[in-house]
Amino acid sequence: MSDELPYLENDNGEFAVPCQLKIAEDCVQQGEFCEDKEDAREWVEDECWIFSGEGHFCVQCNEQVLRNIANLATKKMI
Repeated sequence: MSDELPYLENDNGEFAVPCQLKIAEDCVQQGEFCEDKEDAREWVEDECWIFSGEGHFCVQCNEQVLRNIANLATKKMI
């Protein structure tokens, strides 16, 4: 595993953290673009994105994962 987390860079040299999962219909796809990687990482932490060890995923994708788990649990009970 690399110590370098994934970042997106725009034409202005600003950085954003991409959502690792992108499974929710309302996934934001990426965090806000910031002047440097540290600010981009702090932005996703401030927005309560989940750190997976390999990247971050947004709150909307986390909620989708939890819904999927709940659906699996319900199907097993039937």
